[in-house]
Amino acid sequence: MKKLSLALSLLSLTVVISGCTHPMAVKNLDNYHNKTIVALDERLRIGIRANAADLNGHRFIHAVGRDMLKYNAQCTTAVDETNNFIDVIANISVVSKQRGSGWNFWADFPGFLIWFPSWHGYNYHVMYDIDVTLNDAKTGKLINSMYIPVRLDVKHADIDRTWVMWSVPVISPFFGGLHNMTYDETITPLVEQEVSPVLADYVAQQIALTLHYYKSLPRDRFEKLQQLLNDKLISKEEFEMKRKAIVDDI
Repeated sequence: MKKLSLALSLLSLTVVISGCTHPMAVKNLDNYHNKTIVALDERLRIGIRANAADLNGHRFIHAVGRDMLKYNAQCTTAVDETNNFIDVIANISVVSKQRGSGWNFWADFPGFLIWFPSWHGYNYHVMYDIDVTLNDAKTGKLINSMYIPVRLDVKHADIDRTWVMWSVPVISPFFGGLHNMTYDETITPLVEQEVSPVLADYVAQQIALTLHYYKSLPRDRFEKLQQLLNDKLISKEEFEMKRKAIVDDI
């Protein structure tokens, strides 16, 4: 009987350890996948001015510029005062924030009784506030500005966060739950690796949609704008706003 109990305990520990290291998942990342590609009719040269607090932010903005190629735009970060070799200046700012979840407390206490953290994981929230301002490179006139909020729901389990609660029943899960309500900084590289390619392409598409009728005749711009609305690539509110901008620009 003792051998059977020991075997069951070892098996349980194996399940817990293996379960606590399941891959990270971003539950709503599909919301930011581009379903279609709307490329520019005219090749544009875009000079990017990046504003980010860390290296990851600058890497992300660089990825946006790289992905603009598929939308018929050539980007560079070598922007001088003359702007002789670019058509549009894109000022891109990225601010990222992360936070834990109060739900994680209950995952540990009393969730530990059914090994909940090991097979479900902890919840986290990762947020990006992306601001894009587009100006004519020659005149400096504002073309458009965009605020792109990104809100990601992340789930991840890590043995480093869950092993302690098995040592002392009730007490360890209680204090472990309080600790695990905070954000786990160790998952940041995993999140960046997973979401950066998707978000960079998403932002590149938003820029391309804004510039889709740039440098065209007003009549052509109205037709292209109507087509974007018909294809449900922009909302009615965006259509009216962009239409007014064309009228004001005439």
